Amino acid sequence: MVILEGKTLAAQIKESLKQRVQNITEALNRPPHLVGISWQGDYAGFLYLSKEVKAARALGMRADIVELDENTSPKDFLMLLGKVYGDENIDALLIPRPLPPALNDLDIAPLINTSQDIDGASLVSMGRLFMCKTWQQVKNLDTFIPCCPLAVMRLLEYHKVNLEGKKVAVIGRSNTVGGPLAKMLTCANATITLCHTKTKNLKEILLNQEIIISATGNARFIKADMVAKNATLIDVGTNLDDNGKLCGDCDFEAISKTNSISPVPGGVGPLTLACLLENIVLSAERKIK
Repeated sequence: MVILEGKTLAAQIKESLKQRVQNITEALNRPPHLVGISWQGDYAGFLYLSKEVKAARALGMRADIVELDENTSPKDFLMLLGKVYGDENIDALLIPRPLPPALNDLDIAPLINTSQDIDGASLVSMGRLFMCKTWQQVKNLDTFIPCCPLAVMRLLEYHKVNLEGKKVAVIGRSNTVGGPLAKMLTCANATITLCHTKTKNLKEILLNQEIIISATGNARFIKADMVAKNATLIDVGTNLDDNGKLCGDCDFEAISKTNSISPVPGGVGPLTLACLLENIVLSAERKIK
């Protein structure tokens, strides 16, 4: 059994940002500036954003949250996006999803300023990612890529998990995690099976995989009898169980007895936040250049 924790690498990344934040503040006469737009009805998204804001402030950055609610109209939301888009003093924009139900039909990807798009959600950012063929091309992008999938890739690299030719199942096909992650893994020469809610015989598929990455959003959905012995599991889930306890998609206690697995909390989550912090800094540094 190996626990694939992400806290150590996340701490290293955050430590490396301190001097860079100071340099930016001196060069621009202001600290790097993050604006997050979210609503408390999305527990995981709001928790994610709140932690990012706290961490950014701890490093000396400016970080603000604009809260939405069920009464936020599409017009008001689009006006807010326009103000952020046109503000040169805002380096980074973060919009966890889902948004309130009244806004979920909005196509906001074309409206996000690519230079502020630290989580790779704009059409330009996502399009450039999907044009890549190799992992080197992904690393050479001058846009940003979604940070949760990036955190998964960096966690695998940190723990020296070889992807070359490996059979990898990604469970979840969202535009924020599953879809871009499958593309990144393909660029790293893994052989991908992308699973989702309509996938038949999921257990049979998973038992044939060497690496499983779950982003279903269902507490303890992946059981020990669904994975092969010695398979590697990366748990991207952030869920609350029936007792209100934070947990992942995997039944950690049972699976960790025979498999390498990332914990929740302490696995992908801390690394995702660290990657976002790094992108805020990078976005501000590009303005200096």
